[in-house]
Amino acid sequence: MFERVSARALLVQLDQQWLEISRRHDAPAEVMSLLGQMTAASVLLSASLKYEGAVVLQIHGDGPVRLAVSECAADLGFRSTIKMSESLTVPLGADWTALVNQNGLGRFSVVLDPKLPDQQPYQGIVSLDPAGVAASLEHYMAHSEQLATRLWLFSEGDKAAGLLLQRMPSEGGSGAVGTDAEEDWQRLIALAQTVTKTELLTADPQTLLHQLFWQEKPKLIDERAAHFFCSCSRARVGRMLRSFGTEEIAAMLEERDIVDVHCDFCNTHYTFDAVDCAQLFTVQADPGSEPPPTVQ
Repeated sequence: MFERVSARALLVQLDQQWLEISRRHDAPAEVMSLLGQMTAASVLLSASLKYEGAVVLQIHGDGPVRLAVSECAADLGFRSTIKMSESLTVPLGADWTALVNQNGLGRFSVVLDPKLPDQQPYQGIVSLDPAGVAASLEHYMAHSEQLATRLWLFSEGDKAAGLLLQRMPSEGGSGAVGTDAEEDWQRLIALAQTVTKTELLTADPQTLLHQLFWQEKPKLIDERAAHFFCSCSRARVGRMLRSFGTEEIAAMLEERDIVDVHCDFCNTHYTFDAVDCAQLFTVQADPGSEPPPTVQ
């Protein structure tokens, strides 16, 4: 937070945690950079929205990238995955548009997946800005959350990082207004824009925030550890299969004798034979268990 300006900054740096994702994908550098930016963005949005559930960023592309998903829970446990087209290759140095929106049919959405059973999921549509992930999410936050937001996202090799600058409502619930408030906000943006990719990816976070904003007397409010976490489990997959019903499961077994389920987030493989599948419908579900995953 800043002493002189009604705004806040959030910074995330992922290194070993990002490697938990990147080492599971054999994709070109341009594709992994996209997924790294989405991962950093999902962590920043989860921290800024303080939502009791998961923030999920989903891109359904019409280029070489067919699907990209980044999910971050309230405790900053995150996971990401990407699926590529089998027929389209990634051009060297491909930009964001070439990867996900070649024919203008790409779709980008923000999903709020609730943790509490009485909450309803929410999906917001994000316009695909040609400038990339950060610019697209800036426009979304300004229109859906009505909070002026700026984002800087970088990913390269074994690191991913992001900086979020957000204008806060003044006391009484409305955004700060007036010439001075606007000048203060624009000054913060100008300071944040001086950050380089190398600094954001490698500099000590507290040192970097001080170097960028020392004139505004920043005050560190909180420091939390983001971590890779995949919520899949054999029990969770079993609940998903049970939701298909006995007839569909029987058809799967007739075709291959076993039912295979692969988690694209953590690469864990689950196999259910006929006995396992029968037990899914004879063992009563734990009433306190989680529902099957909804994000595909």
